[in-house]
Amino acid sequence: IGYALNHTNRKLTLEPKITVSAKIVVVGASSVGISFLETLVFCSHLKFDNLILISTHGLPGKNLLGAEQRKFLATDHCFNDKDYALMSLCSWVNVVVGRMTGIDRAAKHVVLSKGEIVLYDHLILCTGQQYQVPCPAGADISQHPTNREVANGSKRRYTGKVPCNHFTLNDEEDCCKALTWIRNNSITTEDGGRVSAPFC
Repeated sequence: IGYALNHTNRKLTLEPKITVSAKIVVVGASSVGISFLETLVFCSHLKFDNLILISTHGLPGKNLLGAEQRKFLATDHCFNDKDYALMSLCSWVNVVVGRMTGIDRAAKHVVLSKGEIVLYDHLILCTGQQYQVPCPAGADISQHPTNREVANGSKRRYTGKVPCNHFTLNDEEDCCKALTWIRNNSITTEDGGRVSAPFC
């Protein structure tokens, strides 16, 4: 198990820190968002006492994924589970679990999916790369259309029912759900292989 070793000498103990009480709200636990919070938390001359992170599943790193689950998730290798544990951002940052749905710049607050309001003095948007459910183009494949003949649907969003065997893997929570579904809905063959369950 990894541990963090923090060293404090007499000079750092006696040196006063300037307290910054401005409410800084970071939206998204992406690599950029985590790196931004890490920079503020470990600043040697400033103490930020009002840091808030809004994230769909809270701080990353709470689910220790094995090698099997890691294969599902694309990574930029900025942080791993050990890095998250050593930083211990939960000791310095107030975490709000939720999804931001709106920003009121005049009132300086953000609105979450369940209607909650989070006030801010400074708002940092670090949502990172988010994979989306692909939107069908509506083309008649029996006519064998080319890409030029199919209407551009890059700005369209799919709002219909998502099949239960379709997974959009953006974080470790999504990976755990996908792996659980695969284990519960596949049939083990006599030779040790797996056959997927029918579409739903």
